[in-house]
Amino acid sequence: MRKRQLLVIIAAFFIAMLAYIGTTAASQAPVASAHAFVIGSDPVDSSTINTVPNAIHIYFNAPISALTTAHVYVVQNGELVDITASPVRISANADQLTVPLKDPGAQPQGSYEIKWSAVANADGYTTHGIIGFNVGYSSTGLSGTPTLGPATSNSLDGPGGDRTFDFINALGVAWDWLVLLAVTFWIGLLVMERLILFPHERTQVLLERVRKQSLALQNLCLTVLFFGEIVLLVLRTARLTNVQEISFNIGALLQLLTETNYGLFWLVRIVVIILALVLLRLTNRVAPSTYAAMPPATATQAQRVLTRSGSLHPRITQESPSGSTRISTKDVLERDQTRLPRSTTSSALALAQRNTPLWFLIAGVILFTRVLSADAAQMLQPHISAIVFDWLYRIAQGIWFGGLTYLGYGLLPLLPALDRDHNAETLVALQRRFRPFHLASMGVLAVCCLFLSEASIHDPQQLLTDAYGRALVVQIFLLIVMAMLGFYMTFSLAPRISRQALLLPIVGSDLPARRTRQFALEHTGRYLKWVVTAQIWLSAGVLFCAALLAFYAPPIVFPAASASNPATQATQTASPSKAQTQQVGDLTVSLQLLPGQIAQPNAVMLTITDRNGQPVTDAQVRLTTNMELMDMGTTSTTIKDGNPIYSAAFEKGVFSMAGVWDITVSIQRPHQPAVQAHFKVNIT
Repeated sequence: MRKRQLLVIIAAFFIAMLAYIGTTAASQAPVASAHAFVIGSDPVDSSTINTVPNAIHIYFNAPISALTTAHVYVVQNGELVDITASPVRISANADQLTVPLKDPGAQPQGSYEIKWSAVANADGYTTHGIIGFNVGYSSTGLSGTPTLGPATSNSLDGPGGDRTFDFINALGVAWDWLVLLAVTFWIGLLVMERLILFPHERTQVLLERVRKQSLALQNLCLTVLFFGEIVLLVLRTARLTNVQEISFNIGALLQLLTETNYGLFWLVRIVVIILALVLLRLTNRVAPSTYAAMPPATATQAQRVLTRSGSLHPRITQESPSGSTRISTKDVLERDQTRLPRSTTSSALALAQRNTPLWFLIAGVILFTRVLSADAAQMLQPHISAIVFDWLYRIAQGIWFGGLTYLGYGLLPLLPALDRDHNAETLVALQRRFRPFHLASMGVLAVCCLFLSEASIHDPQQLLTDAYGRALVVQIFLLIVMAMLGFYMTFSLAPRISRQALLLPIVGSDLPARRTRQFALEHTGRYLKWVVTAQIWLSAGVLFCAALLAFYAPPIVFPAASASNPATQATQTASPSKAQTQQVGDLTVSLQLLPGQIAQPNAVMLTITDRNGQPVTDAQVRLTTNMELMDMGTTSTTIKDGNPIYSAAFEKGVFSMAGVWDITVSIQRPHQPAVQAHFKVNIT
């Protein structure tokens, strides 16, 4: 038996390791992509181009759905004017969005803005952001330095950001964590009941005692899964409508279901969960053929016990109608009760366990659909390796975390209720049967975690600088602590309990040494329960980190991108502006700006002539300026007596930002009413 367990552990670990080595050797370095983020655009974000393009192109790091939208606006007189021509188009591989524009040749120069919202096809998560570019010059004060969009195009942090914990996002993380807890515990419960407890005679009594409780727990887990998936779908729809600034409606929910892969996988998952709930209810009943195979008295008692306890394994006594001798099984298994005959008990147990392959198939399908909606499904081209590793990772989590939870809160508390002289043997048998599954799941999870972490983080610094990396570091730390406690439980506590249980029957039950050894065994059992409980709480922390990782998504990878509409080169000095002339009353005012280098004083030249064309030199001129669309602070200067040109230099910092500046000229002549002229100067 020990050799077989060792072979199972070694085989599971090395198969996972070979799969990891083979995948990394046969494929290129993985590029992680989860939610749909912008990785480039044409025109490039923050760039200044020569002409208005016919269409805008936006590039994403993950496939997007038909629910993705974008609108292009031009800034005119401080307002945004929509110039989007028609609905957007999505490329064949669903990673590029094309936005056509209205009358590109008729659009003015200045600043343009693209507001986009994308719904990822895989996970149904909505992201959004703004892309800005200039045509000819900037009217909003943008730097004109082209970027690849990622730094400014995606709304990641701040109010309403994709990685900000607002109310909807916080609820999403909490419900995702709750669903992870439910599915993980349910997987562990299935493995413990149908692979660890059932086939062994010593642990069978535990299965009988915990059967009713486990049925209720299975029903609870599946119900939480059902309602949790519904809540997550509603929260994704709420985020979609919130980002796109529309009211929440059933139509948006149906669109999310029918126009994304996430919705299709969600429908499959819900149908499978409903089938599991129906199957669980049906398997709680014993088939009539099973009762027909029993003697009349036994069948009557079995039905009575089943109705009372909900268990498929009634603890009853069979008596023949003629009053013949009683047929019983080993008295050591049940104190003060006897069980069904071996054949009848085996038949009932077989009935309960005959659907085991179907249950594991259901669990596998639920996990598989969740994997297809997760980050790992988008990591590699092709995605098969990442999908398989993520699937194995979740199965190992269920066996390890869920098995420990079932052991700590379901089985260990029942052991003291058994016959005190034999509960030590039951505990030893339980540990021996759980050991290969425990160690194998630890090894598989370690390999899969290594692969998925390497696929998600492409720069070690991101482990500290990125929110996803920090959550991953915490998760790995918790897993290491859990592994240490697991090895301590397996290789230290378990052998100690085995030795104490082996020495216990040697001493008579009425001797003090027996009580001393019994006390030592109970003390070690309590210590074992403490170690198991610590691992259970750590596993809850690991699953919470998993929910955070799904929310943050791996760091964005930004490939090099080229724009078809070349950007103009930003200059460090601005050329003199053309002279502007206005008629104010009987005066003709001409203004010209002579900017120097950026962040240096800037000169303004002003000439004033009367109606006869003669220069006016006795006026007092006051110049006031500020940026049109951005408050840079109002600055003023005064000029007296032109000779015949009025000139002044504004203080340092004026005209230092590209964009449109307003200049107000107030002219006061002796014995004449004051007049004003308003000029707009574009700083490029």
